[in-house]
Formats: sequence, structure tokens, C-alpha cells
Amino acid sequence: MGQIYRKMLRKELFLVIKLRDNYVMANKKILIVADIHASMQGLDDTLWLAEKFNVDKIVILGDTFGINHREMVDKLNTVADRLEIIKGNNDWYYEPLEAKFLFQENTFINLNGTLAYACHGHKLDDMNLRKYGTKIIMQGHVHRPFIEKRNGVIRFCPGSIASPRHGTDKSFALIEDKTIAIYNLNLERIDEISFE
Repeated sequence: MGQIYRKMLRKELFLVIKLRDNYVMANKKILIVADIHASMQGLDDTLWLAEKFNVDKIVILGDTFGINHREMVDKLNTVADRLEIIKGNNDWYYEPLEAKFLFQENTFINLNGTLAYACHGHKLDDMNLRKYGTKIIMQGHVHRPFIEKRNGVIRFCPGSIASPRHGTDKSFALIEDKTIAIYNLNLERIDEISFE
């Protein structure tokens, strides 16, 4: 019993430290993309958007790598200081040892006082997130953009920057000034929502 309690306490302490470290995300512009699936064009589009919008942080919500992962890692290392990549269900085969960026299963980000959970989405458990007070869930995996709000929680997917599905366009999300906006690559706004 004591060992289980210590493991739970370590997880809670890690979360507090992670939230403290991510507090710097207040009032920042964040680019959110997902499901690149080893597309060099998708990666180039991501890096172009990061420069065009002068973002402070880039979050890739999984399914990034493929057979060309070394070439991709070299490009991603150029923005490593402002990049976090979430592992997707197709990323478990690749461990970019030469990566200078964060590559993890999921993360919490404090968006100006609003707790957001970033994951790929293939193992998403809404019930487990409520105990942390999560107000925003960002996910990939479904390859189509959406924003929904249920029971006070905003859940969104930026769609896929490289391989959209269900008749949707290639898309991405920007978070700025307490607003989540999803755009296609023609920079046309698809959807948006504000949060507190």
C-alpha cells in the first residue's frame, strides 16, 4: 500500500512541477498541429506557419515520424527550444535519440491560468483528466478539425497538417489571447472558441 501511495504522490508532484514550468505559456502564441505522418511537406508547412505567425511554442499532437525520421528530427531540432511533440500511436516505433526537443506521451500546459491537456487522443480518458481541473483537451488522431465544449471542457483537434480525412482540408490551430482558432492552409478560419 505504501509503495502505491508513493508512486501516486510522485505523479502528483511531477504534475505540479510541470504546471509551474509551463506557466511561462501565459500570453503566448502557440501553433498546434497533428498527424504529419512522415510527410516532409507537412513538416515544411508546420515550420513555415511557425515563422509566419511568429509563434512562441509549437506543439505537435502525435503521429509525426516515419521511415525518414532522422531527416525530420534534423529539421525539428532547428526549433527545439520552442517545440514539444506528443507520441502518437504510430510514433512508438521511433525513438529519436538525436532529438533536442521534448518527445513525450502527453503533457499539461498552463494557458494563462487555464489548464490544457495535450495528447494524441488514441488513449484519451476524459474521466481521469477531471481530477486535475483540465479545462481544455487538445488531441490529434482523428485527422479532422473540430472544436466542442461539453460540461465546461473544451476539446479540440487541429485536424491533420498532412493527411486530412473525412473530406476536410489540411489544417492547424493557433492559440492566442484566450482564443483557439482552427485554419486551413489557405489561412481561412474554419472554427474558433474563446476560453477563460
